[in-house]
Amino acid sequence: MSEISAIQPDKQRLTEAVTQFVIDRVAERVYRAGDSLPSESDLAKRLNVSKPVVREALGRLAALGIVQIQQGKPTTVKGLSVAPLDQFLRLAVRVTDNGLREAVELRRAIEVEVAALAAERASPLQLEPVEAALDKMRANVDGDFERWLQGDLAFHIALARCSGNALLEHLVDALAETIKFTQRALGMQRDLRDPMATVARHQAVIDAIKARDPVAARNAMTTHFAVSGAVLAEITRDQRRLDRY
Repeated sequence: MSEISAIQPDKQRLTEAVTQFVIDRVAERVYRAGDSLPSESDLAKRLNVSKPVVREALGRLAALGIVQIQQGKPTTVKGLSVAPLDQFLRLAVRVTDNGLREAVELRRAIEVEVAALAAERASPLQLEPVEAALDKMRANVDGDFERWLQGDLAFHIALARCSGNALLEHLVDALAETIKFTQRALGMQRDLRDPMATVARHQAVIDAIKARDPVAARNAMTTHFAVSGAVLAEITRDQRRLDRY
C-alpha cells in the first residue's frame, strides 16, 4: 500500500505529494544530511507513482537546496540552506517600490531582538568576532569604504550567532546580501554619514551585551536603526525632489 494516501490522480498533486514526503522525512531525521535517497525507481514503487513524477519532485527539492542531484550518483540530502530565501529577499528588495525602507524595517524588527537575546545568552568567546568586526570598522573610519562595509556586515552576522537561536542565525544569514544592500545605500550618503558616531552606536550594543542587560541592548540597537531611519528619510526626500524635475 502506498505511503501517500488519497493522492489525486494529477501529476502536479502527485509531484507535490512526493516532494512533501521527502521533506517530512528530512524533518523527522529519517534522512539526514549526507544520506543517499532511495533510487527513483524505488521511490516510485514505494509511493505508487511514476518515475517522471519522482524526477520532477527531486528537481523541486534540489531547487530548494534540500537535496543534491549528481549525474550517475545517488541523490543526497544536503544540510539546511538559506539560498532560496536569500534569492527571494534579494529580488523582493529590488522589485518592491519601497524596497530599501522595507529592508531596513525588516532588519530592525529582527536585529533589535537579536541584540536582546545576545545580552541574555552570549558567551565571551562568542562576542570575540563581534568585537573584531567593530575593530575593523574602527580601523577604516576614514579609510577603505569596502573594508568598512565588510566589518559592518560581519558585526551583524556575528551578533546573530550570539542570540542562541538557530532560526534567527539562519534568517540573518539569508539576509546577508540584503543587509549589504542597505548598508551600502545608507553608507554612500557621505554628507549624512558620521562614521565615528556609527562606531559608538555599535560599541553601545556590545557594552550592553557585556553588561548582560537585554533592555539596554534592545535600546541601543533601536537607537542605531533610528539614525538609519533618519538617513533613509533624507534619501527619500531627495528622490522626491529629483522626481519633480
